[in-house]
Amino acid sequence: MKQLPARYLHRIGVALALALFGAACAAYVRHVHWARTAAVLHQAALPLVVAATACHFVSLFAKAGAWLVCLRAVGAVRFWTVARATLVGATLNSLLVANSGDAGRTVIMTRATGLPVYTVLTTVAVERLLNMLGFAVMVGMATMIAPLPRVVARGLLVAGAAAALAVWLGFRSRGDTRRTAGRRSGRGRRVARLLRVRLRRAARTARRVVTPRRLAIASPLTMMDWTFQLVSYHLVAQAAHLPISVPGSLLALLAVNLGLVIRVTPGNVGVFELAYASAAHALGAPMDAAIGVGMLIHLAQDLPTIVLGLALGHRLVFATSRSLAWPAPRRAAPAANPSCHGGIVP
Repeated sequence: MKQLPARYLHRIGVALALALFGAACAAYVRHVHWARTAAVLHQAALPLVVAATACHFVSLFAKAGAWLVCLRAVGAVRFWTVARATLVGATLNSLLVANSGDAGRTVIMTRATGLPVYTVLTTVAVERLLNMLGFAVMVGMATMIAPLPRVVARGLLVAGAAAALAVWLGFRSRGDTRRTAGRRSGRGRRVARLLRVRLRRAARTARRVVTPRRLAIASPLTMMDWTFQLVSYHLVAQAAHLPISVPGSLLALLAVNLGLVIRVTPGNVGVFELAYASAAHALGAPMDAAIGVGMLIHLAQDLPTIVLGLALGHRLVFATSRSLAWPAPRRAAPAANPSCHGGIVP
């Protein structure tokens, strides 16, 4: 009975957090003029929205290219396989909570290449680290282009601190769970030994991936990913005639991605729109129109991604590693024995 409160403490905390978040969202959107928001969606210029969708897919291909550079350090793989795995990962992120896409593309690439899970997971972690460094570069560019409004600066600081705290609590809860499970089953030493072995192997894989040459190739691809995301956001804003500048779109992009660190709703629906609208409204854009633009960005990026991810991901999930891995070089045919004539040795 003593273990009952600790067992359900995490679930109760998550339920309370979701309830508080829902109440805050309800209070926030209660004053939104939804007719104006719908008018923004109805009057948007379709060619610019299509161009924004194309920029989003270019961003995904750049992300796949950066991951391919990491994967080539541990094994040969086709670019099209990596691109489809990245697309399926983006589809999972658009449909599920948490960062399900990283787990999904890890499983898919493990099947496709036959590499160990920890090896593929290490390449995903390196690619995510490069993405975070690209985010830091974009923040620096935003502060250099235009001074951050006090409200936006505080919002970015609070969101970043909350994301870091949530990640830390997640790792701590995992560690507490491992220690408790070890004491219960008496296999704590074995689990700790296995964990140390996995960490050493992951560290060796990371040393193979993180080299100056590979970083020099992957870093521009990561910045290309962020740049085309910025272009996609600004094109949708221009399509909806939202009065926002390119630095404003950059700040909105940063605010949205801080909200994407922990996906509390499927596809982060609601959080995405509120994060974009809050940043755009702090820069002077009308709140109703900003929410409509956030919804339009979500639709322009997620709907085509989901359709293509479901269409192309089926074969990728059920294919064998032989059909997806890099083709092995053909061996030369053995030379004929000059002493043989007609297949008979004299």
